[in-house]
Amino acid sequence: MILDDWQKEVLATKGNICLRSGRQVGKSTIISIKAAQFAIAHANKTILVIASVERQSLLLFEKILSYLHD
Repeated sequence: MILDDWQKEVLATKGNICLRSGRQVGKSTIISIKAAQFAIAHANKTILVIASVERQSLLLFEKILSYLHD
């Protein structure tokens, strides 16, 4: 997977992050990768996947699982 520079920066960021960007630029993809990497590194932690509507959180959760599966 080829990442944009800003996506690489997000992956390298430790702690809390806040993204402000346009639509369809890869936010969900990079956040799902970051969440999956966190899950691998912290097996005994709980990770919440939340969104303004359930459909969005389910889509993000599916992306996380897909990344872990691959």
